[in-house]
Amino acid sequence: MKHPVIFLLTVLVTVVVLAPANLFAAPPSAEQLTPSVQDAHYGFSGVITKIRSGMLFVKTETGLRSRYISPAKADRVGLQNAKVGDSVNILVDSSNVLIDVARTDQSFPDHQFIAGRLSYVDPPYWEEIQLATSEGPKQFEVDTLAGSKLSALQEDTPVTVELDADNVMVDIHR
Repeated sequence: MKHPVIFLLTVLVTVVVLAPANLFAAPPSAEQLTPSVQDAHYGFSGVITKIRSGMLFVKTETGLRSRYISPAKADRVGLQNAKVGDSVNILVDSSNVLIDVARTDQSFPDHQFIAGRLSYVDPPYWEEIQLATSEGPKQFEVDTLAGSKLSALQEDTPVTVELDADNVMVDIHR
């Protein structure tokens, strides 16, 4: 795991130096995007401190603000039987949005990356996304935290979606 200051400096240099060059580049394939996307994620550990109405409240070891895991997310990632005191690993994107969570005794399941052109999203709920890919149209459910990223994208935009182990979109990249 990178030190947070080094991580932030790496992200800043990447944005300032490489972003202008990317404006003229061809859309990346999923294989090209995967390493840089994984570098943009940040993982840390925490302990479940309370559970209210299925919502898990997690205090992190790094001093970051407490995190909350919705009942739907907890069920999907296998934390439906979680207890106060359980340790978890949390994965967030570069905007500090929750991507994935797993018990500390388990590794994060592999994520899949699918490249294509955005063909449909369902505003205002952002629960579904459809892509036109080289293998044909693909449709995916959208994680509620990732849905907010869709409002800034227009149809026919080249994107790469990141899917969790349940084929639910947890992140999207231009």
